[in-house]
Amino acid sequence: MKLHLQHGGHRNVVHAYGPQGIIIHGKSHTQGLLVGADWLHSPWGPEHANALQLSHFAEVLARKPDIVLLGTGKRQHFPLELMRALGAAELAVEVMDTSAACRTYNILLAEDRVVVAALLPPEA
Repeated sequence: MKLHLQHGGHRNVVHAYGPQGIIIHGKSHTQGLLVGADWLHSPWGPEHANALQLSHFAEVLARKPDIVLLGTGKRQHFPLELMRALGAAELAVEVMDTSAACRTYNILLAEDRVVVAALLPPEA
C-alpha cells in the first residue's frame, strides 16, 4: 500500500509497505528496521516476532521515545515476556501488525510525537 503523507525536511516517513518491503526515502527495506524521525537502523531484529529479545531494543531504550510501535509482521504477535521486560524498562510499547504500525507511525510523526517504530517485514 502506498502512503502519501508529506512533511517538510528529511523526516523518515514510511512511503509504502507490502511484499516489496518498507519504503522510506525511496529505499526498500526488506528486513526488519528501527525508524525514528531523524534516524534509521536497518537491518534490525530477527525474522519472526517470537525470536525478539530485550537486547533487540537497546538502541530504542537509549533514545527514550514517548512511544514504540512494534510491527510484528503480517499478523499481530504479542510476545508476553518481551512486553514485561520492556514495561520494566519503562518503555511504552504498542504491538500491532507491521502494516498498522507503518500507518500509525506516520500519524504520530505528523503530530510531532517522539515515536520509534520497530518493524519486522510486512510479510513475516
